[in-house]
Amino acid sequence: MADKREPIYKANLLHGIVITSVIESGKISEIKMPTLDNNYVLIATRDIPGTNRIRVLDNATSLLTSSQISYRKQPILALFGYDSESVQLKSREIEISYEESSEASSSNISSKSEQIVSSPFTYRYGNMEAATSGETLVTMEHTYRYSGTGYTNSNLTRISVDLEEDKLHVYLPTQWPAHVRETISEVTTFPKKRIIIHRLPFYAPHDEMLIGPTALAAIASVAAIKAQGPVQLQCKIENYRPEVTIERKSWYYPEGKPHAEAISVSVDQGSAPMFTEEMSNQLIAGLVPIYPLDAISVSITFKTSNNPPAHFFGDLGYCDALASTESHYNEIARLTGYTSYAWRLKFASENNSHLPVIKFDKLSKLKDIITDVATRSDFQRKSAAYELQQNMKIRLSTFFNYSRGAAMACGPGISGFSSECKGLPQQSVQVQLNPNNKVECNTSFYTNGASSEIWKQIICEELGVEKGNISFPKDEQEMLDSGPSVLSANSGRMPQQIQRACAQIKEKRFVQPLPICESVLNARMGGAKGSLFLSNSWVALALELEIQAVTLQPMVRNIWVTISTGKVFDEHALRSKIRQTIVSTLREGGALLSSDKSFTIDIVIKEEGDQISSSVTSALKGLATAAYVSALQQALGSHIPQVPVTGEIILDVMRSNK
Repeated sequence: MADKREPIYKANLLHGIVITSVIESGKISEIKMPTLDNNYVLIATRDIPGTNRIRVLDNATSLLTSSQISYRKQPILALFGYDSESVQLKSREIEISYEESSEASSSNISSKSEQIVSSPFTYRYGNMEAATSGETLVTMEHTYRYSGTGYTNSNLTRISVDLEEDKLHVYLPTQWPAHVRETISEVTTFPKKRIIIHRLPFYAPHDEMLIGPTALAAIASVAAIKAQGPVQLQCKIENYRPEVTIERKSWYYPEGKPHAEAISVSVDQGSAPMFTEEMSNQLIAGLVPIYPLDAISVSITFKTSNNPPAHFFGDLGYCDALASTESHYNEIARLTGYTSYAWRLKFASENNSHLPVIKFDKLSKLKDIITDVATRSDFQRKSAAYELQQNMKIRLSTFFNYSRGAAMACGPGISGFSSECKGLPQQSVQVQLNPNNKVECNTSFYTNGASSEIWKQIICEELGVEKGNISFPKDEQEMLDSGPSVLSANSGRMPQQIQRACAQIKEKRFVQPLPICESVLNARMGGAKGSLFLSNSWVALALELEIQAVTLQPMVRNIWVTISTGKVFDEHALRSKIRQTIVSTLREGGALLSSDKSFTIDIVIKEEGDQISSSVTSALKGLATAAYVSALQQALGSHIPQVPVTGEIILDVMRSNK
């Protein structure tokens, strides 16, 4: 059957625009509509035949609002017409009056910013009271704030819906096709079996295609059913990062050995909390240090505010938590007279304090890769030299960039949802061996790009078939729900599931008649018994930077990375991903990358064993941020309180040192 073509050239295609709120908090007092003829279709809350919400696991947010405003740019109406120019002009004639809340209008603090949406999520190990009672212990307290920032995808996203015969064809980019179909069915009451999702290509580094396209597709579907024809929405998809504030208090011995730690975390998820339980698990995984402690206490509180909903943003909190941990222990190393490399070499040892959180590989592998990074970067010499420069009375000159720093960070790579995540669907994948060595792999994930090549390679090796004999179902065919394509599922969870399905087929091959079909559910990287996550990869990263004396901008001079991992299917693609992740993370953190010819991102990958590896993407983000902040602290001689780092923050730190 030929693929259904997108209806972008149909003469009766309606172009749409979504009208959103211009205030953060308040109520809609009146909506004055212009006269609309038959060339226009208006969608308001009264036009929604089903539920006016987008449900995500146990939480939900409204699709359109007709009264209460919870955040700026909240959808209110949608207007469709035969050409986009006339729709744009007509939408400007719509007058919406608001009653802005007194708290929001009188101050910059939103009226809901202090509303706690759940009891704190906690994690404890050991006896804190006994561990913190030692008289010889030294304490250190710091706060780390990772600002909630917005991101707008630079590409213009097109979402089209066409009602043809008894089927609703939806064309959109999405990271969760099954959720799109379920949401449209709930909003429109259209049967799910007659909703066909046609997946368009996309690039979403910050998970902006997870929930945003779903809402627009639901609005467009209501319009298509009301107009009985094809409709289209075009816009730039936005996504928002949760604001995370981490307060850490550590007790350690004067010689540098860590002893206990108390951690308090506050997370602002905007107007609608989502994935809170799983985010708490991801945060705990990054907050609990890999270094031995006698006791640790973690408390995580989720709050709402009049900001847009914020949840997935490239990961779900692990990178921010890991960044705070590594930055914190780099500071302890500095205060006790060690470089960040020497401190880890001395105090990182096998222990059980981290086992309930992440079951990771041997620490001897970690020490090997941090030694490799330190040797290649000449870390000990540079760190000592920059520490001496930091102690000089005059560190900044308009002629020489004296203010320099170097730092190291390391940690385990994790991917997928935790072992305690119970709210998600089955996240299934199906592999079927047909006659003539033909194989069909059924998944709702996108089947193009580097990830699908990895899946094909696994099937080839496990079943002994050729790549050309492996196929994936078309959009018109019934696809399994493989869950959301987040947390590096394409390269972490999915290869595991496919490998397991192939192993089950091999057991029945030549015993049972063809076709042989096997489905695998819920293969999470967090499958280790007694642990939230399982990791078989280590990452170590070092960088050096300088503060430009005139512009006060941090300039990264060089970066060194070593990764110990399992089987590598495509080393070129992995290196490209590592480089891209580091560059984007540092730029988003406020850093510039040196344009000097000597600038390098030196990457070493140590492949150890044939086991499928846990992803290193989230770990790389956290470690790049930690090393960047720690190097800045060495250069400036003071704590950096917030990421992204701006010139104003650096100037404030310099003034506080005088």
